[in-house]
Amino acid sequence: MKSKNNVFKIFTAMAVAVLMIMSAIPFASAATNNNLLDTTKKVSITTKCAKPGYTFTVYKVAELKTTENPYQTGYTSLVPSISEDILRGKSSVVLAALDGIATMPSTASVVGTFTTSATSVTKTFSGLAQGMYYIKATNYPAGVKSVTNSVIALPYYNNGWVYTYKAIDLATKVNDGDVVTGKTITNSTKDNANYTDVSLGDTVNFEIKSSTAGSSTMKLKSYSVYDEMSAGLTLDKDSVKVALLNAQGGKIADLTTSDYTLNVTSEVDGKATTFNVAITNAYLQKNDFYARNAAYTSVTYSAKLNKYAVVGKAGNPNTETKLVYANKNGVESEVNGNTVYVYTFAVTVNKTDTSGNPLEGAGFDLFVSEEDGNALTNEIATGVSDKTGKVTFYNSNKEEIKLASGKYYIVETKAPTGYNIYGKVIPITIDVTYGAAFTDGSYITNCPTDGTVSIDVKDTRLFFPQTGGAGTAMFYVIGSALAISGIVILATRRKVKA
Repeated sequence: MKSKNNVFKIFTAMAVAVLMIMSAIPFASAATNNNLLDTTKKVSITTKCAKPGYTFTVYKVAELKTTENPYQTGYTSLVPSISEDILRGKSSVVLAALDGIATMPSTASVVGTFTTSATSVTKTFSGLAQGMYYIKATNYPAGVKSVTNSVIALPYYNNGWVYTYKAIDLATKVNDGDVVTGKTITNSTKDNANYTDVSLGDTVNFEIKSSTAGSSTMKLKSYSVYDEMSAGLTLDKDSVKVALLNAQGGKIADLTTSDYTLNVTSEVDGKATTFNVAITNAYLQKNDFYARNAAYTSVTYSAKLNKYAVVGKAGNPNTETKLVYANKNGVESEVNGNTVYVYTFAVTVNKTDTSGNPLEGAGFDLFVSEEDGNALTNEIATGVSDKTGKVTFYNSNKEEIKLASGKYYIVETKAPTGYNIYGKVIPITIDVTYGAAFTDGSYITNCPTDGTVSIDVKDTRLFFPQTGGAGTAMFYVIGSALAISGIVILATRRKVKA
């Protein structure tokens, strides 16, 4: 009986011992994972950024070190210019010191890079040695004004040691304000910045207003606006001006001709003119371009409507094709511009007789007022009917006249041979209706067919006055009487002589 009790006691003691050991294991494990630093563990960093066009580089800038008696953790700097005293300070101080280094030294090893795109928005850097890491935006879209970099120490203590840094949202550290650009007509005859209508030789003023980009800490390498003018518009190169504007459109400063260049890349008579205005790199390196109140650049210039202008609904477009700017790394961003339209029209005369037959050789003058038409002064164009009876009007430079919409006056100044001149001032109206939206390729909703107003002017034949019903017969009677008298006188003279 005693032996059985002894065996039972031995087994009981063994079971208690096993239970004590098993209960101790979780406790020891928890203490190892949470409270005691495991210097053999690898760490990982997960980054994310939903904005495309960025490249972030991860550098290891310090190694973790520990000391015994007393037990302490610290860092050994891998960047010679940054002391261990700095590394022991606030993270903001460490970040400022790292941001102040133009080129990271080779001693700070590159862990890897993360380039964002529409399909690449997260990346994890794993299997890293314990230490301090610097995440720097090494490339970015040109319009970015600022990027806040990051510095991370792993592991770190937060109610236990943490070896993994969950996704850091780098997009929240980016200031990339929208960049926009747009062109307007500043002297529109129709009180609309998108279109105007004018006559041949009239001046149209344009402005291209674009957002500034970059910042004093992220300066641009280039900044240019590109433009294309239709063949019907002639650029006045001397009219180009560039200025900086505030957010309300007020002028901050005028740029001098040494601060920008005008590059006319195509200028052929009768063809489209292309050009660009580029702010010089020297000016872009100044802080003036990035002043706090500098919100826009303004490029203003003028053009004249020329003889190649198209009449009618199609108009004569002037397109700001794009704004292109690049950061110091040469990364370009491009913003598309818009198109504004210059419209013009024409008038013609169809010269016929009363039967509708065309008359050639009739002369006409064109006037802008009825008073000038009555006085036959200040004509703006003249024309002569051709074999088909059509009259095309030309100015003093022998250019076919183009006209703004409105009312004009025509006077026939010379009749074809054998016809009476049309003796009245003839009013003619170019009636055009514009809409608020660009529809079917035009802002015009109604205008003359092919942009030309045509009128018919009929002349009557020249004739002698007829009185008392005798008409021209009287002239024949008188002529016959005179002829007979001449014969009688001649015969009488011969008899006398004999």
